Amino acid sequence: MKKNTWKKLAAGALAGCLLAALASCGSKGLTEKDAETYIQGHLDATYLGTYSQDYIDLVEDMSEEEAKEMYQENLEWEAEYLLTNFLEVEYPTDEMTQRAEELVEKLYSKSKYTVGTGSKTKDGDFVVEVTVSPIELLHLITDEDFFNAMEQSGFSEAETEEAYEAADAVYGMLMLEQVEALLPKLTYGEDQIIMLQLKPDDDGYYTMVDTGIQKVDEVMIDYYGAYIG
Repeated sequence: MKKNTWKKLAAGALAGCLLAALASCGSKGLTEKDAETYIQGHLDATYLGTYSQDYIDLVEDMSEEEAKEMYQENLEWEAEYLLTNFLEVEYPTDEMTQRAEELVEKLYSKSKYTVGTGSKTKDGDFVVEVTVSPIELLHLITDEDFFNAMEQSGFSEAETEEAYEAADAVYGMLMLEQVEALLPKLTYGEDQIIMLQLKPDDDGYYTMVDTGIQKVDEVMIDYYGAYIG
């Protein structure tokens, strides 16, 4: 992801979890409203694929195309996590990856969050409270579902690496079909309140503190039912 230069927030990329550029140039004029606009715009761009003009205007040299890239990169990352970490697919095919991205796009379209009022601390940081309603769906996939898909895929008969990869390809598509079939049962878990912090560096440039936005990404899709009431 290309790092952007912001009018009011410093350039930086999120490490590890959410792949998105968080940047703006240090400005004495950064306000609580600017912080709210940035947080709202960043979340909308990342999860809903929408791009407000206020958000674009807040970021120097940022274009709608770059905002689209941020959304697409996060889709790709989430699809990879879904396939390799949650479903434990070992050899994702191009067809499987595309289907996973389409499924994640449907999940992201259900993202539910509220951006609260920003405030400035005595240290000069900006803090914005975000309330996320976790998407609850993937916990409905049971151990039996995994077992049945593996049985149907022919893993037990696979005696060569090629046969194993072929079985893995069938298994991955079967599991994605099962997840997609559950979409009408999507609900939301208990609201999670997360504080997002914008912190200035020595040059007066503001950057998002990683831990907060990583928590948002962790909570947005609840893979294992951790936030069910």
